[in-house]
Amino acid sequence: MDINHLVELLRGLPFRQAVWLFPLATALHFLEEAPHFADWAGKYALTGYTHQRWRRIHGLGMVFAIAFCGLASMFPNRAVVFLFFALCFSESVLNGLFHVGATALSGVYCPGLITALVLYPPLFWYLSQVAYREGLLTNTLGVVAFLIAVVIHTVDVATSVFGVKLQSHRHTT
Repeated sequence: MDINHLVELLRGLPFRQAVWLFPLATALHFLEEAPHFADWAGKYALTGYTHQRWRRIHGLGMVFAIAFCGLASMFPNRAVVFLFFALCFSESVLNGLFHVGATALSGVYCPGLITALVLYPPLFWYLSQVAYREGLLTNTLGVVAFLIAVVIHTVDVATSVFGVKLQSHRHTT
């Protein structure tokens, strides 16, 4: 398949179809991570991080991605697409920043780095453009969704990779 044909094919996809590229990219990213991320995390992030923990987190992540893509595909409206970007998709770009920072700080390749940099940024740009073109996401909503994703991804990585315990402020009487 020549690249020009692929570009034309992608240019013609509506958001409700294009959104399904995200689980595909996520599966490829998880395939890169699967063999060695748990070993890397156990050495550089959280002692005791296991392959079982990785499988549980990423299995749930794949279900979450597919479910959100299903919703965004069946109900491509501003509210659902905003939630897709805020609660699910924007985190993929932030995952690239995690892998770059993790590689830089540990001084060794953090599994997932390549796909996080090669797949997620162009896919984020592409799906954002399709959503904007179809009126499903505005500049303001895109920025707000991204800021929400920053908070979610920061908490997610801190707790699931580095084992940070969040304090509960529940009072018992």
